Amino acid sequence: MVKKVLIVDDDQEMLLSLEEGLSKYDETFSIITAEDGLSAVDHLKKNTISLVVTDLKMPKMDGFSLLSHVMEHYPEIPVIIITGYSTSGMERLAREGGAIGYIAKPFMIDELAKRIITALRREAE
Repeated sequence: MVKKVLIVDDDQEMLLSLEEGLSKYDETFSIITAEDGLSAVDHLKKNTISLVVTDLKMPKMDGFSLLSHVMEHYPEIPVIIITGYSTSGMERLAREGGAIGYIAKPFMIDELAKRIITALRREAE
């Protein structure tokens, strides 16, 4: 069964480029996208999600709020944070909040794909 990865970012271009760039891994996982934390929560209710990749700075519900929602309601789902506003304090907060990974933008899509695949393998074990 192909795993579903939920990618959350309010930047439409970022979502599209991630969707395109990660499509070559479609035998390993498929992509669902959300433009903010609230629509991500909706996707989590309706789909079986194996991993969440979220931006931190978003309207309506930011990445930290989404992270804590996932940890509270879906503790088995790993979360990777991507952000354009990286600080060591933010990275520490993300890890303390339960994120398994933290990637500063800009990054290579293949780097993100490797982290996703590694996390999905760990989850399967």
